[in-house]
Amino acid sequence: MNAPEPEKFRDPGLVDFGGPPDRGRRLELLGGVLVDRPLSHAAGPCHHPHLWNRAAAVYVAPPAGTAGWRLSPSLPDPWLVGVDVGPATLALEVRPAPSGQIGVFLEQMEQWRWLAAVAPRGRTVLSLFGHSGAASLALAAGGAEVIHVDASRQAIALARRNAAASGLAHLPIRWVCEDAATFVARQLRRGSRCAGAVLDPPSWGHGPRGQAFAIDRDLAPLVSDVARLLEPPAGPMLLTCHSPAWRHARLEATLIDALRSAGLDGGVAESGPLACIDAAGRPLPLGDFARWIDSR
Repeated sequence: MNAPEPEKFRDPGLVDFGGPPDRGRRLELLGGVLVDRPLSHAAGPCHHPHLWNRAAAVYVAPPAGTAGWRLSPSLPDPWLVGVDVGPATLALEVRPAPSGQIGVFLEQMEQWRWLAAVAPRGRTVLSLFGHSGAASLALAAGGAEVIHVDASRQAIALARRNAAASGLAHLPIRWVCEDAATFVARQLRRGSRCAGAVLDPPSWGHGPRGQAFAIDRDLAPLVSDVARLLEPPAGPMLLTCHSPAWRHARLEATLIDALRSAGLDGGVAESGPLACIDAAGRPLPLGDFARWIDSR
């Protein structure tokens, strides 16, 4: 029987993963392009070994060689992937970075669809640590007015290109280059209110003026401050994280504690792992989430 061709797999999607412990790799299909890059915990046997040598974008990391991308000259420009979130199909730009990241986080796709489905029409939702803008665009496509906050001008430029490519640049999205905690503190001083917020913090980072962020020190206070901005009926609230010490039970407890302290009892909360499912049906964990929405 002939082996399946790449176009037979879900695009975008995780095709395969495997390798020895601490040296695993993942194979993704993104806009018709196979991407091979390392992921230390993606260990085990590969199910489609014949496909790996067809990757047009390969990230090499020591000890295999000098770190960096090996890219086929035939890659599309711009290189876009389409993600259906319900009311819109997001067109997201793939940007291979020196770190090995690509600017598209497939493990978040179900969260983007949830945001589009529960977005409060005509009300403001904060998108903090907004990165390449997919969560912001999903909220806007669902009818929310969005304030997209990120400390990187390059990330905001990418998010704005994604908005234009998705045909959503006309929607009410305010783009703010700022440290998330600084922005939220200013909103509190001004007495501003919002319906909900999305937070996807790094383990650590720096704001545009050198403000340091460390997730173990700063996430809980930031979530508490955001909860104080909420105006009932509130939600959605979504926390996502890729830090090993912040599993979904801890994220959910942090979220619920902040909401209760802000006088927002009740609502529907849930949490779980962020994962991609490969073509063989195997889950590959890639982080955790907790989310909440007012049940009134």
